[in-house]
Amino acid sequence: MDSKRDVERIVEVEVARCVNLLPSWDCYAMFYHPRELFVSQDYRARIFTKLQGNKPVLLIDGVAGGVWEQRRRGNFAEVRVQPFGHLNSAQKQLVREEATSLGEFMGTRVEVTIRS
Repeated sequence: MDSKRDVERIVEVEVARCVNLLPSWDCYAMFYHPRELFVSQDYRARIFTKLQGNKPVLLIDGVAGGVWEQRRRGNFAEVRVQPFGHLNSAQKQLVREEATSLGEFMGTRVEVTIRS
């Protein structure tokens, strides 16, 4: 066995990245436990409200990375994403792809705005 080569192969493996747009009242967001592994205390109030359950969540690699909202505008939907931190270009592209998928599900065109 060549443990040095094994370590090199592990380091070379591309990390899987995943971005999802979870809706309000999504069970993943609502019941994630322990909650501090899902979202830091600094951002918890931006997701969870006493009367509205949870706001729609931008999920990045299984962790809350922001919030989002959708507004219908005539023959298209506008998806506004508010990340909690900086998104790199690959993450922004994944957000756009996820929003496009959402639009396909709804049967409409989607325009995405990512606000800092």
